[in-house]
Amino acid sequence: MKTVYIELEKLKEAPWNPNRMDEKGIERLKNSLERYGLVGPLVVRSTVESFYEVLSGNQRLKVLKETGWRSAPCIVLNLNDTEAMLLAQALNDLKGEDDQALKGALLKKVLSEVSENEVLSILPETTSSLNSLSQIDEGDLAGHLKAWEEVQSAKLNHMQLQFTRPQLDLVREALSSIMPVAKGSKQDNPNTRSTAIFLLCKFYLDRREEE
Repeated sequence: MKTVYIELEKLKEAPWNPNRMDEKGIERLKNSLERYGLVGPLVVRSTVESFYEVLSGNQRLKVLKETGWRSAPCIVLNLNDTEAMLLAQALNDLKGEDDQALKGALLKKVLSEVSENEVLSILPETTSSLNSLSQIDEGDLAGHLKAWEEVQSAKLNHMQLQFTRPQLDLVREALSSIMPVAKGSKQDNPNTRSTAIFLLCKFYLDRREEE
């Protein structure tokens, strides 16, 4: 497939693309582009309005526009709506799983030459997950499990909520009431406050099903 450079003003995001990235992810993407440049082309399709709709690279497009890029390398495809949606979702979802031992060895090598802060500015990890991953041996099952748990906590999804003052006071009162229960519950989320919100929602849904 041929790669061509297209002016950013002719590229538009696909409004139906469900892929989203939080503020921390956007910041890491900016750091990566600043450090390495754009190492892979966007995947786009032509439209009847003389624009190109981005199928893969919507988040990169946002960052490129914000940081002053004028054009980007693109692979142009001729697809109808259904095929475009199917390909976009495949490009979003199709990816392998890391071998924790190999990932640990890789990170140990990287951390020997690059500071932890620099690594965290680019990779979606935490200090705890980096430490756990970089310390495991290939045959260390316990190390694998600990590293896996740390990686999962590093991949927690974020939600931003906005409340009026009375709403916020009520939410805080409810959370403070259920926090002791959240601390003792066996959930996969290490964030106690998030677990408390989850339990409140679960309680509401369970009660609604009983009615």
